[in-house]
Amino acid sequence: MTTVQVPSASQWGSLTASRRALLIHGSKSSSHTFHRVASTLAAKGYLVVAPNLLGHALRKSGADFLVQTLADDLLPYLQAAEYDIVIGHSMGGLVVLSLLKYLPKTRPTSVVLVDSSVELTAEQMADQRVKVYNNFKTNTTAEEYMTLNPLWTREDVIWRLLGTQIARVTNYDDYLNGNVPWSFSHLFADKPAAATLTILIADPRLNGTSKLETVAKFKDIRAVIVPNTSHWIQYEFPEVIVEEALRNIEE
Repeated sequence: MTTVQVPSASQWGSLTASRRALLIHGSKSSSHTFHRVASTLAAKGYLVVAPNLLGHALRKSGADFLVQTLADDLLPYLQAAEYDIVIGHSMGGLVVLSLLKYLPKTRPTSVVLVDSSVELTAEQMADQRVKVYNNFKTNTTAEEYMTLNPLWTREDVIWRLLGTQIARVTNYDDYLNGNVPWSFSHLFADKPAAATLTILIADPRLNGTSKLETVAKFKDIRAVIVPNTSHWIQYEFPEVIVEEALRNIEE
């Protein structure tokens, strides 16, 4: 019998569950960014697996900083099992797009991207750098995070801080520099006909990263703006992510 070696991951639910979900975190984060989404899906009968990307959660970086390299590292998960639901947040959504070509051609798969930037101009990339630098240079405390983000729980804050601390310090720059031009919308074409794809977009007033005008032009892609939420939809309205994922399955 062939044994498939898979990268480190967090897991929720029963190993005997008949349904499976794969959750992929974003840059300077970790598998536990999805702890509330994962717990809810597990309670609904799913075995939930959330891998840690290369260069995150104390893992070494890959040979380069291409998003495709991150995706290729997770291929063992798709070789070991088939998933009913696949969700990615931020850069994790781009990893999901890079894995679309490996999804089953006939088995229905519900794919949800959570505020992922599929296209960025050079100017937008520069703006993103400034936002990230300003965020991390302030050494925000847990109490300050909770004040700034009243919808977050203390557990959300702890996982956010920990994910930042156990990721490579230069990750954000490395992945921006390693994926120029920042262009991933062409990967929509790799979606199998049996799969559904939803993009959840943060409230434009709250500095999210995904833009409706970027994805609205693509057929067979459902784009949903989530009111009153920032880039961190999994902390603020995890139930929306679960509802959208299950909605695609139930339809």
